[in-house]
Amino acid sequence: RSPIGMAATIALFSLLHFIPQATSTKFSLRKSFITNRGSTLQNFKIRNAFPTSKIARKKLCVNAEDGPGFRGSFVFNPDEDVKSKAEEVVKEAMKAPERQEFLEKASEADLFTNLALVIKEAELYGISNKDTRLYIKMEKAAKDLEDKYGYNYAQEDIAGDWRLLFTTSDAYRQMGGMSGLSKTPGSTLKAMYQQLRRESVPSNVFSTALATLDSIEEAEQISKTPPNGTSTTVEILQVFGSALVKNEMRGVFILDRIKDGEREYTGVDQIVTEADTGGQQNMPASSRALQICTYISSDKQFRISRSPTGSLFIFQRIDDLESDFGKMGVPARGGSTWGSMFG
Repeated sequence: RSPIGMAATIALFSLLHFIPQATSTKFSLRKSFITNRGSTLQNFKIRNAFPTSKIARKKLCVNAEDGPGFRGSFVFNPDEDVKSKAEEVVKEAMKAPERQEFLEKASEADLFTNLALVIKEAELYGISNKDTRLYIKMEKAAKDLEDKYGYNYAQEDIAGDWRLLFTTSDAYRQMGGMSGLSKTPGSTLKAMYQQLRRESVPSNVFSTALATLDSIEEAEQISKTPPNGTSTTVEILQVFGSALVKNEMRGVFILDRIKDGEREYTGVDQIVTEADTGGQQNMPASSRALQICTYISSDKQFRISRSPTGSLFIFQRIDDLESDFGKMGVPARGGSTWGSMFG
């Protein structure tokens, strides 16, 4: 790397080192899923995703799963919520008689092609403000796949390493990614990953996860369901156009199978306990995320999930993520540190 590039990178990491870390902020999950695990998919469908009251919507956006993430809280104007507007447009389009005729003739490949074309148009995984113009197209393409080929997957197919291709998450758009550090001058989001690995979880790690929950009652209920494995959300940033930096949030995940009439779907409940971000490692972190898996492609390579508020997350399976990290020059496990960047 050039001396100028390295000096700029060092300056940025010096800045990040002194940014206060939100080590004890609580983020609430929609309680309907926790308190009533027998509730139907109706609780999560698009038409019920956003209340009409501006105050209620504002509160929901701050407290829902796709809330502020690790760095802290944010509030945005509900009138600017392009995702909910896109959902309303698509909901009306779903009623058209010609749509049913189209779905009857369309193959999975046809419908997935429509989805892939939207992903190809995106500037930054749906996260940039320019990408909001694609939300209506993406919502319709995803809904077509969910309606005809959704909910037909084995629960074990959810585990694995996944790269984020597109999202309509308001939080990710406001934060510029997972940590909010891509908003730092000189930083650019390059990629995001979700790792759901069926690994044994030490009892002390699970106890730490339970201790981060909002109430004793909630912790007691979750404690009855052993975790299915470890969960890691990874963010790759490019700093001043040269060095790549890896941030990650780690914890456990629990799979919940829920039946809705003839359909069965799985909720992926992720509980975060610690984070490596801004060059610092093993910092206590407290956040939670729920995603409902609505579709896995027949070749098991692509997945669609939704948050309780209806945000879309489109993923592609990665077979050897550690190898990919090695090619990027970032640690295979854990976040970037001063030593890993300049050692």
